[in-house]
Amino acid sequence: MGQTAAYCSDCYNKVARSEDAGVKAAENEGKTPMTKQGSCAKCGKAAVVVYYE
Repeated sequence: MGQTAAYCSDCYNKVARSEDAGVKAAENEGKTPMTKQGSCAKCGKAAVVVYYE
């Protein structure tokens, strides 16, 4: 699996955990979420974003 889309903390909690298949699959596999500076895939806000590798 490659890197999932990156989400800001608001969109991660509201959208990614329920709608993003890649995020759901990574959570089901027990992967640890990582953070980096970037732009949110959902709202475009530049912030610290959460993603899985």
